[in-house]
Amino acid sequence: MMRSIIHSVCVIFICLFVSCTNRDKTDFKSTKVDFSEITHINQSDGRIVKLETTDNSLIYDICNLNVHQDTFVVHSRNFLYTFTSTGNFIGSISQKGHATNEYLQISNVFFENGTVGLYDFSKNTILRFNLKGQLLSVQRCDIAEEDIKPFHIYPWNNGYIVLNSYGGESTDRKTLCFLNKELTSGKSIKGRSLSTGFSTYDDISINQKGNVLYWEMLCDTLFTIHNDLLTPLFAIDFGEHALPDDITRKNVYERIDYVNKAKERGKPFAGMARYYQRVDHMIYFSCVSPDNEILLCQYNEDKGTTRLFTIDFDNKQYTTAPFFLIKDHLVYWEIRDKDNLSLNPALFIFNLDYILSHTEHTKIKKST
Repeated sequence: MMRSIIHSVCVIFICLFVSCTNRDKTDFKSTKVDFSEITHINQSDGRIVKLETTDNSLIYDICNLNVHQDTFVVHSRNFLYTFTSTGNFIGSISQKGHATNEYLQISNVFFENGTVGLYDFSKNTILRFNLKGQLLSVQRCDIAEEDIKPFHIYPWNNGYIVLNSYGGESTDRKTLCFLNKELTSGKSIKGRSLSTGFSTYDDISINQKGNVLYWEMLCDTLFTIHNDLLTPLFAIDFGEHALPDDITRKNVYERIDYVNKAKERGKPFAGMARYYQRVDHMIYFSCVSPDNEILLCQYNEDKGTTRLFTIDFDNKQYTTAPFFLIKDHLVYWEIRDKDNLSLNPALFIFNLDYILSHTEHTKIKKST
């Protein structure tokens, strides 16, 4: 069941129109992920909040989440919902349409001071709402530079960090850009260029200190911005189950095809690191194990080491999904009911201190 879920997720990615980039050949540090040691978190160590399933609140998967006081704001593809902290459905924030307070396409969502920002690539506009869905402002992105065409926009310092959209083979459009607060001018960030028109809803993470992390689907390298340059931070070594070197040199579509056919080849795949988040000197991300389980990984920047975490659910009812959020020292991890996948996902919520203080590892058998 889990294997088919992972494969279907990969197929979904190929249908998304966004942006990916060429492979960087710079030498940099690498960290090994050891799937023979996993720390098990008991269900009793956290709590489960089920997001109410109604005809008006259907969630495909969680693309982004914010927790503000007693409200959960959930972005799921082209939908934006609010729920109470106990999971009861409140309502939608805006809807698809041509009106001023509506969108044609949710490219990405960001959160600032209790408000929700929605960037609509089709309208080239940022819409801002309060948590009740009331429109606060409309800001059009009016950039004259031909080498800047925002697809995702994230607040950063006194302006924005932008993931560019692909401009074709004849255009050397950089992957990321800076934009001013007025969205009228910008500057390309050197170090990496776009080469295809593929990406996902998750690609950039910015913590409270303004540190930027950038990643790409099925690319085991994490990037950061240093001295106005997009540079590799570290690579992840998933060992014998990682993408073979010859496959990593292929384009993203061929890499997806390789992963989707892993079951046919009978060779387990591990990787697909996503949703990177930096907290102090730790970087967290989710990944797929050789057993097709979604794990949470902690990378210690000081020691250069990694640790893996999974959840032991009572009666094995739930399975973990790729999305997670760390906020205010709590971890919100998306989970699905294996017996009824038509239900909305739930959130397994636990204290980050559990990970930081838990030093014992539970051995599991290595996949073969």
